[in-house]
Amino acid sequence: MANHNLGSVYLEVLDYVHPQIKDLKYGILHKVLYIILDGEPQQAEHICKHFRIQSSATKNDDEEIIDSLIGKTVRKISNPFNNPFNFSDASKREIFWVVVVACTLVGSIGCIQFIVQKRKNKGKEGNARTVQQPVAVPLQPSVAHLQPLTVALCLVVPAQIINSLKEQDIINADEIEKLIDNSSYFLSIKDADADLVQRNLDLTDENIIIIGDRREVYVRIQIKNGQEIVDKTVPYILKRNLPSDSKGVIKKLAPLGDLSGLEKFNRV
Repeated sequence: MANHNLGSVYLEVLDYVHPQIKDLKYGILHKVLYIILDGEPQQAEHICKHFRIQSSATKNDDEEIIDSLIGKTVRKISNPFNNPFNFSDASKREIFWVVVVACTLVGSIGCIQFIVQKRKNKGKEGNARTVQQPVAVPLQPSVAHLQPLTVALCLVVPAQIINSLKEQDIINADEIEKLIDNSSYFLSIKDADADLVQRNLDLTDENIIIIGDRREVYVRIQIKNGQEIVDKTVPYILKRNLPSDSKGVIKKLAPLGDLSGLEKFNRV
């Protein structure tokens, strides 16, 4: 799955889900989420409940949710990869943004896992048609296992939320979730990539204790075994996928002079 860009992920997911939803009149976004999260119905249910995505939803209902998350203007002018609207199949063109929103809610890692598994299944089906005699094969895991990964959770929160936290403090799950809940911007990336992101921010040396409560503060938390949260773009999914031990080390804590450099962050 190397060198995947979001455009190719969206299109490949669209190709896989389209046969199952092309004739649906209701609950299209709901169905797409459950297809992508096959084997994880509880996660699909959590997403649907949080965003009020229903199996009885009309296309207009889905449109309202899509507009609230992406916006009509973005859909009109956005061209993330070779014209996404240039489909010979009109029904694919109609549901393209449904798939984009579903992929966004699930996260890029979840979508890539879905694609990997579908490719495996397709390969097994092709092999089965060419085999003349039964062949014993080892059982394969149903979901691709992610390699352990140290992640940098980068947040922008009001100074009043920091309290007495300091750099190199070890914080637990409750403290991490509180910071996420109060963040205005967030980004969950590989720890190795965090320095480059951090260099683009306008960080100051001011004392956090004496600056105004509403001043924005940058917090970078290093989390081991955070492979399930990397690239997540929805706060509640970020919290839900925190590693079981959920311990983090505060690697950077500094007030922001302004909001420049946050273009790659997710806005809450």
